[in-house]
Amino acid sequence: MKNQKSAFAPVARLALTGLLLGTLAMPLAASARVVGAALTTASGKVTAVDPATRTITLQGANGNTVDVLAGPEVRNFQQIKPGDTLTLDYYESVAVDVRPAGSGAPEVVTETAANRSAKGAKPGGAMGRQTTITAEIWHINKSANLVTLKGPQGGMRTIQVKDPALQARLQQLKEGDLVDFTITQAVAAAIHK
Repeated sequence: MKNQKSAFAPVARLALTGLLLGTLAMPLAASARVVGAALTTASGKVTAVDPATRTITLQGANGNTVDVLAGPEVRNFQQIKPGDTLTLDYYESVAVDVRPAGSGAPEVVTETAANRSAKGAKPGGAMGRQTTITAEIWHINKSANLVTLKGPQGGMRTIQVKDPALQARLQQLKEGDLVDFTITQAVAAAIHK
């Protein structure tokens, strides 16, 4: 079965490598707690390359194929040939930090960084993005372990805190405090001949 995918385009599928480490080094509040992180590696064999549309067809270990669109930021595209192996490393984490009331306002801040291979080198590179969403604690029901957050655009969301360690920390929070949710995503890719 053949799947059409262009979702890789924003992360410049093939123009991605050394930035993975750079993205992981982006500033993050010292007191932030990482609540989820994963690093995934996937490889596929290049079965076709269409220079006119900059489309690369990859075949995975299970035999399925996927078409990947390599945007204009993919340097050295002409070096990619059928039989090459494309390796993708994808990292994602979420960290949560709480700041006192008055230390800011609900907002969304995104930072991106990119790195691509040198001219003439094997195609590869990396791209990363870190987004921090700041919400205000609108209401806390400490007996029920519920926190209602008000987001940057005024939307409200109630979250039940299930982690016992976080439930204990709820007792120290107050309405008006700010919660930063920092999502870090990085993709690195390299072609192997």
